[in-house]
Amino acid sequence: MGATALIPSTLWAQAHRCSLRIDPTDTNSRRSISTDDLLRLRDFGSLSTSISSEPFQVGPNGSLLALHLRRADATTDSYCTAIILVPLRGRQKPTIIDDGGEILPFSGYRFGVAQPPLGIPKDAILRWSPTGNALAYTKIFADHSEIWRYDLTRRSLQKLLTSPVDIDALAWSEDGSAILYSSRPGTVDARESITNEGRSGYRYDGRFVPYASDQPFVSSDIPLRNFAIDPNSGEPVALPTRSENLLPPSFGWPNAVTAFAKAAGNANTAYAYTSGKLYRENPQLKANVAGRTIECRQTSCSNAQGLWWSSDGSTLWYERRTGVADSVTEFYAWKPGRSAPKLLLSTQDAIFGCKRVRIELVCALESSTSPRSIVAIALNDGTRRSVFEPNPEFASLTLGTVKRLEWANSFGISTFGDLVLPPDRKNNQRLPLVIVQYDSRGFLRGGTADEYPIQALAARGFAVLSFNRPPRFGSTLPVTNEQEYMRANNDGWVDRKSNVSSFEKIIQRLTAEGIIDPQRVAITGQSDGASTATYALANSNLFSAAILSTCCQADTMLAFGGEGLADFYVQGGYPASRYSNRNFWHEGALESATKARPVPLLIQASSVEFRLGLTTYSELRHRGWPVEMFIYPDEGHVKIHPVHRDAIYRRNVEWLTEKLAQ
Repeated sequence: MGATALIPSTLWAQAHRCSLRIDPTDTNSRRSISTDDLLRLRDFGSLSTSISSEPFQVGPNGSLLALHLRRADATTDSYCTAIILVPLRGRQKPTIIDDGGEILPFSGYRFGVAQPPLGIPKDAILRWSPTGNALAYTKIFADHSEIWRYDLTRRSLQKLLTSPVDIDALAWSEDGSAILYSSRPGTVDARESITNEGRSGYRYDGRFVPYASDQPFVSSDIPLRNFAIDPNSGEPVALPTRSENLLPPSFGWPNAVTAFAKAAGNANTAYAYTSGKLYRENPQLKANVAGRTIECRQTSCSNAQGLWWSSDGSTLWYERRTGVADSVTEFYAWKPGRSAPKLLLSTQDAIFGCKRVRIELVCALESSTSPRSIVAIALNDGTRRSVFEPNPEFASLTLGTVKRLEWANSFGISTFGDLVLPPDRKNNQRLPLVIVQYDSRGFLRGGTADEYPIQALAARGFAVLSFNRPPRFGSTLPVTNEQEYMRANNDGWVDRKSNVSSFEKIIQRLTAEGIIDPQRVAITGQSDGASTATYALANSNLFSAAILSTCCQADTMLAFGGEGLADFYVQGGYPASRYSNRNFWHEGALESATKARPVPLLIQASSVEFRLGLTTYSELRHRGWPVEMFIYPDEGHVKIHPVHRDAIYRRNVEWLTEKLAQ
């Protein structure tokens, strides 16, 4: 398969025969945004905006970066994918070298077993060779995974390996003589053993997740094994010496270290670390320079999560999150032992996945009104330049205005949200409000799990509040482990009360400012957001309509979740028996709230999780609530099928328009 150049205006992923066309941007021809514009955005990297995420890889000489691009197509219910090389400077166009395989849902391990599909896309892994003349990458398919290599000198592709299980990690040996990878080959035998066990009946135990399957899941005890192959032939070779730190989870970092950097050519190191005494404490920053340990005691050194040394080891640049609920991203330059940290950049944009290239940091960036792109940040003054814009036509769409809001609830816990107003709003017009949860960092697309198209709703005349949940109540207390943290949150449902208080405060504020009609406020939510929404419906009269992407907290959830999940929640403060603490569920479960105000309720559930909502749906239906539920086949916690995402977008917009109309 030959490489395909990125010709003007067109990207073409040859193997999948799908167009990734980039139309020229005509700023003189603007139009309103639609759900299709959001669905068909070109995406790269994971859904996370974590500072430590890796949405792309920069080559060793700093001239090229590689990324895996995808675009949803509802018509074919598939994704167009491509492996792309992007020049960091100059006028040379990006180049597609291959298709990127399929987009499939990730499934992790928890409570001792593999879990049902989470639904977020599995990450393709890309790794440059030490010399930068080759790129190794994975492709994911429904029944296997593959490792490929692209030779930049010959412009040739080669499939090196086909694996019946996922490739969990990928790296090159230090001398480039081998490609290393990690996988769990024992999964094949484990699945076969489960099939054989079924012939005489499965013993019900902690391997079951009953709401998701009538078969046990494989154990998380299946070991992760490391292997090596020849980069030219794909034949197995012996693991090189000193390879143990090249593949995760072994990075060779000291204990309790959350970020680490070593200066090239000398022994200077820097690391962010926690004391280990408190749960979820912000890391502090230290540097070892010329044999001296120097601790940065300034407030501006707290919560550093990305670290990079200058080439001569004299300057450490770092990235941190700060502000209300970590809503602000900052970059600093620090000369340990010589001067205090100097602020280079402070922004409400989400900037993450940064790699140092000479005197710049190359990073992924999302703003509230701009989808993900790649920029370079100058390390001398923090200025930015564009490197790769996968969605240039997005700039020609008419968007609603966005305003960042900050406020505190009755518990004294502050949070933030982004208020999006229609582009054609008339002065003094009170608007219906839709609250979308529960993370408002980065591009305002559709909330957590991307089911509520924020700008498309604003175009329909809604005020939309992208609500960032307040820090959990347990984070305000000196807890030492996860169980204490959960118990602090769940005791008397105090963390849910904190969320509802935040809703109350902002609804009161927007009402007083004449922006919204308090009689037309809808709450939406997925996962934690859905749990907050149902608690609010059960314990307040704030909302006149609701949409849930997952449903629902009830006293049956521990039984349906399996022994591992049940033990986890009981350790975190949930009652072990449905009958031992009836007041707990009477307050916290919507199905138990017999005096709750009946409002129109739409449930858009996945095939894996809809059973968790059946008791709530049945109870509310018999109680006379206007409730309806749709179930999407072959979906997990997050929906991934483009045809389903399209249907969910459209149904949510039309349903809210109907229920909140004047």
